[in-house]
Amino acid sequence: MWQIIGQDKAVSFLCNSLNQDKLCHAYVFYGPSGVGKKRMALSFAQALNCQVASPPCQECPVCERIMTGNFPDVIHIELLSAEDSSDGKAKAEIGVKQVEDIQHAASLPPFEGKYKVFIIHQAEKLSVESSNRLLKTLEEPGSQNIFILLTADKSLLLPTVLSRCQILELKYAETGLIHEAFIKQGLDEEKAELLSHLSYGRVGWAMEAASNPEILEERKAKIDKIMRVLGQDEEDRFNYAADVSNLFGKNRAEAEEVLNMWLGLFRDMLLLKADAGQNMTNIDYKDILYQACGGLGLVDIRAGIDNILKAQSQLRANANPRLCLEVLMLSLPLVKEGL
Repeated sequence: MWQIIGQDKAVSFLCNSLNQDKLCHAYVFYGPSGVGKKRMALSFAQALNCQVASPPCQECPVCERIMTGNFPDVIHIELLSAEDSSDGKAKAEIGVKQVEDIQHAASLPPFEGKYKVFIIHQAEKLSVESSNRLLKTLEEPGSQNIFILLTADKSLLLPTVLSRCQILELKYAETGLIHEAFIKQGLDEEKAELLSHLSYGRVGWAMEAASNPEILEERKAKIDKIMRVLGQDEEDRFNYAADVSNLFGKNRAEAEEVLNMWLGLFRDMLLLKADAGQNMTNIDYKDILYQACGGLGLVDIRAGIDNILKAQSQLRANANPRLCLEVLMLSLPLVKEGL
């Protein structure tokens, strides 16, 4: 009843730990963004606190409240947004005060459940001082406290913190498994097929997109804009580069996702050119992409992919976003026909 797709090894380990009463006081769940780390943590919290003999049942009040974020003994620690911070500014690190709050909560017994579960999202964002404070708590965690650190890159955590945690890797799931799970859940075939292809094996993203229509709507708006830009001149492309550059300053993760969309579309055009369209990702844009790549050669498409990858690498190295994106826009082929 864990309802976790494609992570059999991790689920088996946690189930055995529960059944044999060999729980660790701290865990690190690491894996790519959107792979399902949060859902795994919530399912583990359910299993720790579920009221039935074979947890998690997914149906008792405790399981339901944990999944909806309304159970007092499951505590989430995240980067503070501008709305949540005391000075009205979004934070780039998980601060000492947040860890002090964890320490205070950990000193108290559970309110309702068997265990208090502390889920630290983007644990790589812990400041050095916060990490050292957390380390003291991990050294003396208390028998009814479980800490779960979620991260896309465990190498960014302090080695001393890692050494006190059980480390579990979450991997990309097979597209077929995601599709099959959605069909079993009652999703219609067309949407199940689309989401399984778009997911890149990221179960967490796929499940969120299935329940939140705005995700696919926003994706469509961004891809439509990309396809228009491919058919526009330098001035329009420069304006687009400015928009994405501004987005980098406000929400770097969202801007990086836009570049991933560019890369995915060019990859799909390459597959269509190679008569391998069955392997493409953006299957709902197959006809449009087929028209778009009609006037392009394989050399043009491969050069586009290389230039997008180069821009991504430069941006990760903190190159000037505006300049980097302008150069990218100038390097990409002009596509007029069919758009």
